[in-house]
Amino acid sequence: MSESCSMPTFACPPLPDTFRRCVVTGSSGYLGSRLVATLQQAGIAVLGIDHRPASRRVAASAKPKSFVASDIRDPNLAKPIGDFSPDTILHAAYAVQPLRNERLMQEVNVGGTTNVLNIAAAVRAQRVLAVSSATAYGAWADNPVPMDESFPRRPCQAFRYATDKQTVEGLLEAFSHSHPEIAVSWVRPAIIGGPCGSSFVTRFILHAPVLARFDGVDQPLQFVHERDVVRGIIAVLAAGGRGAYNLAPPNWTMVSDIARETGRATISMPFWLGKAIHTVGWHVRTRLHEAPAGFLAFARYPWVVTPQRLVNELNFAFEYSSLETLRSMLA
Repeated sequence: MSESCSMPTFACPPLPDTFRRCVVTGSSGYLGSRLVATLQQAGIAVLGIDHRPASRRVAASAKPKSFVASDIRDPNLAKPIGDFSPDTILHAAYAVQPLRNERLMQEVNVGGTTNVLNIAAAVRAQRVLAVSSATAYGAWADNPVPMDESFPRRPCQAFRYATDKQTVEGLLEAFSHSHPEIAVSWVRPAIIGGPCGSSFVTRFILHAPVLARFDGVDQPLQFVHERDVVRGIIAVLAAGGRGAYNLAPPNWTMVSDIARETGRATISMPFWLGKAIHTVGWHVRTRLHEAPAGFLAFARYPWVVTPQRLVNELNFAFEYSSLETLRSMLA
C-alpha cells in the first residue's frame, strides 16, 4: 500500500472503560478496514465480519485479529458474536454498488441490518452504531441547503441505495425505542472520498468526459474525507451518542468547482434528457453508468447537510473541507 493510500493514523479521543470489544461488520470494505485499523490501534479488540476476507492489498493493521467470513443475513452469526462478547457493534456492511437484482440488494441492506440488531439485543451490546448516508434525506427541489438532523427523511423510491438507507434508519429508530438500555446511533456521511476512495458515485463524477448542469443548475455536491468519517464515528461512539449525526463538513462544492478542479467543461442539459441517456447506458452496461437513472436525482437536486450535532454537541472539528477532499481524490 502506497504512502498516499496508508490507513488513517490519529489519536482516538478518550474511550470509556466499557468500550473494549467491538464487532465491525463490513470489515473488509473501504470504510470498514479503516475503522478496524483505528480501533485496533487504540487497543480495542475487534471481531471483523464480512462475506470475504480483506484483500492482500489491505495493510496488516487494517485486518481484524478475529474474523468471521459470513453473509450478514445469516442468523447463525449470533454464535460467534455471542462468544466474542462485544460491548459495541459497528454496522458498516452494506451493498453500496447498485445491484441489478434490487430484491437481493434490499435483502442484504435491510435484512442484514435486522439480523444485526436482533443479535445486538441478544448479546446485550451497550452501544450500536450504523453507517447510513446523507442520501436518506432524499434529493428534492425544496430541500434547504444545508439540512440539519431535524429535517425529515423523504423517500426517493427510484434509487434503491437511498431507499434502503431510509428504511434502515426506521429500523434503528424502532430498535432504539424498544431497547433504551442500548446507545443506538447512526451517521449520515456525504460522498466519502480520499486518496484511496472509489465508488460508483465518485467514478461517475470524476470520469465523465463533461459535467452536466441539469436544467442549467450549478448544483452543490458535498464530499467528506475518509479520515473525518472515521474520526466522526469514533467520536460518536466515545460519547455514547444516540440518534442521527450528519457527517460532512460545513461547506460544499459546486459542479462548476469540480469542473475547474478537473479541467473539464460543463454543459447545460435538460434533466429528462440526462435520465434518458443514463437509462440507455445502464441497460447496455457502459462503464460510466453503474447505477440506474434514479441516481441522477442526486445530481439534479440538493442533499447537502450540516454537521450540527457533531459540532455543537461533541465539539467535533473537520480536518478537510469538501473542496480539500475533492483535491485529495485527484492527487
